[in-house]
Amino acid sequence: MRGIFRYEQKETIIHSIDPRVKLIWVFSVSTLTITAGVPWVLLAIFLSTLPFWALLRPSKEKIKSIAFVLFTMVFGFMISQSLFYYWGETPTFTIIPAHFPVIGPITGGIHVYMEGAVYGFIQSFRFMASVSAALLLVATTHPSELIAGLVRFIQIGKRQFGFPSEIAFMVSSAVSFAPSMIEESLITINAMQVRGLKMKGITNKIIALKHLFFPLVINILRSGRQMAIAADSRAFRATKNRTYLNELKLGRADYIFLSYIFVFMGTGLYLSFIGYGGTVPGI
Repeated sequence: MRGIFRYEQKETIIHSIDPRVKLIWVFSVSTLTITAGVPWVLLAIFLSTLPFWALLRPSKEKIKSIAFVLFTMVFGFMISQSLFYYWGETPTFTIIPAHFPVIGPITGGIHVYMEGAVYGFIQSFRFMASVSAALLLVATTHPSELIAGLVRFIQIGKRQFGFPSEIAFMVSSAVSFAPSMIEESLITINAMQVRGLKMKGITNKIIALKHLFFPLVINILRSGRQMAIAADSRAFRATKNRTYLNELKLGRADYIFLSYIFVFMGTGLYLSFIGYGGTVPGI
């Protein structure tokens, strides 16, 4: 799990794509997951991200971590929708009846709807597609390139338009904090196990989480302070107009990928407008 949010330094085609183009691709995938509603369209959007993972050639550990995250997402959506399906009329079975003391009158009974589980499975593809595209962006884009792409998103003449440097730095920092938190958690857990903490059983794991919380928060605050000191020492926000070591220029591969994005986006929006969009309950 520690490497799922980490940049992989490789020389692949997807690495050479301009970060701005990859940001547009992630935006297009996320937009289509909102506008589309038919199951096979949502599945097609998710499957469209997999060839780019094949170009990346990730490690087996990363593949297992991503598969675990996606499987957990599908399972969570199916469970939540099966229990809280708004359009459900006839429950498949009942966990807590309405006449059960205290909980029954408050909730009206807790029921499981098979239609809700199917609906949750379908809706999970919306998030799976967006998460897959976002993780690919993080894995193939160096944090400095991501900041440059956000700050200098569009150039008109000599003027460059994009997000403020503070927001771009915040996004890059948030992405880099995820693997740091995972590594800090593993180090702290290993240290507690060396000191005799038992991890077998649900009760012991809950106790471990309680002991993990405060060291993890302290380490995060310490890392944030060090990052702030490093930014100040490098004169971050000292001048309004910054200069950059590497200039962003679109190449042939970028224009080819942009053409693919426009065709992909146009086809998805067209299908959404002719009747394949929206959310279809009760499937």
